[in-house]
Amino acid sequence: MLAVRIALLVVAVVAASLALPRSSRPASPTAPLVAPSEGYVGSAACRKCHPAEHATWHGSFHRTMSQTATRANLLASFERLELDWWGKPVVLEWRGEQLWTKFARGGLQPAAVERPVEQLTGSHHLQVLWYSTGQGRELAPVPLCFKAEERIWLPLTSVFVLPPEFRDPPEPGAWSQSCSGCHATDVRPRLDVDRNDTHVGELGIGCESCHGPGGKHAAANQEPVRRYAARVAGADATIRNPDTLLPVRSAQACGQCHAVSILRQQHHDAWREDGSPFRPGMDLHATHLVVGAQDIDAPELRRELAKNPDFVASSFWSDGQVRLSGREFSGLRQSPCYAHGDVARQMDCTSCHEMHPDDGRATPAWRSGQLRAGMDGDAACTQCHARFAEPAALQAHTRHAPGSLGSRCYDCHMPHTSVGLMKASRSHQITSPDVAVELATGRPNACNLCHLDRTLQWTADALQAGWAVAPPALDDEQRTVAAGVRWLLTGDAGLRLLAAWSYGWGPARATADDGWMAPYLGRLLDDPYYVVRFAAARSLRAAGRGEQLAGYDFLADRAAARPFGEAVAQRWRAEWRGAANPPLLLGDHGVDDAAFARLFARRDDRKVYIAE
Repeated sequence: MLAVRIALLVVAVVAASLALPRSSRPASPTAPLVAPSEGYVGSAACRKCHPAEHATWHGSFHRTMSQTATRANLLASFERLELDWWGKPVVLEWRGEQLWTKFARGGLQPAAVERPVEQLTGSHHLQVLWYSTGQGRELAPVPLCFKAEERIWLPLTSVFVLPPEFRDPPEPGAWSQSCSGCHATDVRPRLDVDRNDTHVGELGIGCESCHGPGGKHAAANQEPVRRYAARVAGADATIRNPDTLLPVRSAQACGQCHAVSILRQQHHDAWREDGSPFRPGMDLHATHLVVGAQDIDAPELRRELAKNPDFVASSFWSDGQVRLSGREFSGLRQSPCYAHGDVARQMDCTSCHEMHPDDGRATPAWRSGQLRAGMDGDAACTQCHARFAEPAALQAHTRHAPGSLGSRCYDCHMPHTSVGLMKASRSHQITSPDVAVELATGRPNACNLCHLDRTLQWTADALQAGWAVAPPALDDEQRTVAAGVRWLLTGDAGLRLLAAWSYGWGPARATADDGWMAPYLGRLLDDPYYVVRFAAARSLRAAGRGEQLAGYDFLADRAAARPFGEAVAQRWRAEWRGAANPPLLLGDHGVDDAAFARLFARRDDRKVYIAE
């Protein structure tokens, strides 16, 4: 065993040294200055004593949350591109080792732009490019971003749930004012009316984002005997380790970024110069308001609402459950496993996730969700709820066969009810299915996210029979029309996105049978919200209808997009040989057009703003 650990350590050291970023380009005077403040030393200083941990961090998407714009860091490979941004050209071209962009900026500060691209944000789902405006160290986003999975360029605003008239990206200065706090380490905005001189200790989420400033720790552990003694003791007061913090403090270390939060008023003046006062190990609630609907009267939230009245309506369901992905702590903090657990069993982020796999390797599977080994299944829950590890007990609890899709703890208690980056994400507020909650909040219940073809009446009856959940009063439509049909035809843009994504989700397609879905997804191909169209087209391709979308552009105007939906519906009607199914609005000859149109006419067209 010792030999294996030594070998892994050697591998980690070599991998870390080979992976260290090497850039021949000097630091730019018009990009945020990378210079650690007092007490910070940077992640490279951790490598000597912690090579395995450094190697896994270096292979994570946290590290690449922000990077210098180099050829190696940019996901797309090209020398020169001329891209289309709503009919206007955006040029990206390399001039030697410096990337430049050229376009005409709109918004509140219109200008002809020809500037160097200094920085990148993201490398997993999306990569955003930031150019220097020439005003100090101010950055502004290039209006097109790179979608990693599909390897396509998209208007930045089209990847979020935003009304279609929102075409201009955030205004110059957005990175320093808001994005930097969760995309870099040791951020000092250094902002004033006529100044943008942002400094960071490190681009990306470095070691000190999670462990706190490392200067004292590095200095104290120069002495080998002291370092060895601290390792044996498993504690070191000069640094913070989320694995050994109390669960509530460990989760808050993640929550500094993974939450909807607002800096408390008393810290605003200091923030402009020195950044967030929060450090891992502190009480996050002392420095930030972590927002839920229960905080509606908090002065920080009232101030935010004055600037953006749709903030709460779009980011949360009406009962306070977060609707925006990437804000997992906002959900976790309202879960009984976190709020009511004892210290020994209280759930925190490290219950399921880890930053440093034991074998020292950042595998592709681990990089995606940074889950601990085995935590992608029921073991994540049975580590505390041990009685359900027994197949008989699990079946008695879920009323589904062990190993079946319906027996998965996640799917019932952490369903996909958040959206972001053009997809649905699991809620991290652990709940149980209840039709009454859906009626009160509009949030899809977990049962029907798989059983898209079933009505709320069917679900209410099943919950009453299996789990003694009291059924609510339902109207005629809720009793007779499949939930998945109602969501897709009548919901607001966020709900339509959830429905369109769910139609392409493997467990739902297997459970509900995807043979009826095409005309419904086709109806969304000219939806007012581009991200809804994108999800509908992706689900149609998952159902094997990709050839019918040849030439389809989800960013086209509605007149050009609509014929594709009509063609999908006509082709489906010609091929359909199924039986009548009233909950799906299917008669003997296909879709009941009158019932379909009646529901579609009630579509919720209130404006929705769900943007990370």
